Amino acid sequence: MQKFFKVAIAAVALMIVQTAKADMGGQVFYQYGQSSLDQGRDGQVFTDTAASNGRNDSKSGWNIGAGLDLPLLKAVGPGDIMGEIMVDYAHHSKKAVVQTTSALLGAAKVKEVNVSSLNVLIAPKYRLAGFFDGKLIPWVIPVGLSFLVNSPPSDNTTYLDVGYHVAAGVEYKFIDALSAGLSYRKTLASKDNDIDSSYSTVDLYVGVNF
Repeated sequence: MQKFFKVAIAAVALMIVQTAKADMGGQVFYQYGQSSLDQGRDGQVFTDTAASNGRNDSKSGWNIGAGLDLPLLKAVGPGDIMGEIMVDYAHHSKKAVVQTTSALLGAAKVKEVNVSSLNVLIAPKYRLAGFFDGKLIPWVIPVGLSFLVNSPPSDNTTYLDVGYHVAAGVEYKFIDALSAGLSYRKTLASKDNDIDSSYSTVDLYVGVNF
C-alpha cells in the first residue's frame, strides 16, 4: 500500500510539472525603441511658452513599454487570434525653454521641459503559426484602440485623447519560453484634445512565453 501511494504521488507530481510546462500560447513582452511624432508640439503654451525663447520642436525620441498577449481563438486560418494589452511610454522632446508657470508668475526661468505621451492599448493580434518549425512567427494588429495621455497639456489645458492603432512584427522563438522580435507600430490620434499626438515606433522586444 505504501508503495502504491508513492507511485500515485509521483504520478500526480509529474502531471503538475507537465501542466506547468504546457504551452498555453500567451506571452508577456518588454519593448524598447525609437519613437517619432507626426507633428512637433513646439509653439504651444506649455511646451515652450509659445516659443518665446527657443522651441521644444524635436519629433524623434525613444519609447519603452510592456504588454500581455492572451490567446482568444486557436487555428483561425493559418494562425491564432490573440488579445493584446500594452502600455507604452514615449519620450519625444526635452529642451531648455521658458517655463510657462514661471513666466505667468512674472519671473521667467529657462528649464528643460519634457514632451511625452503614455499609450494604453487594447487590440486583437493575429499571429501566424510560424515558419522553420514554428520558430519564426510574423504577426499583425489590423485595428486597435489607444487611450493617450499627453504631457504637457494642450493650449486649452486638456491632455487625454483616443486613437487608432495598427502594428506588424516578427519574432523568433529561441526556446519554448523565450522569444525576441522586431515591430513597427503606428498610433493615429483623434485630436480630441486640440493637439496632434499621432506617433510611430520601431521596437526591439523580448517575449516570455507561457
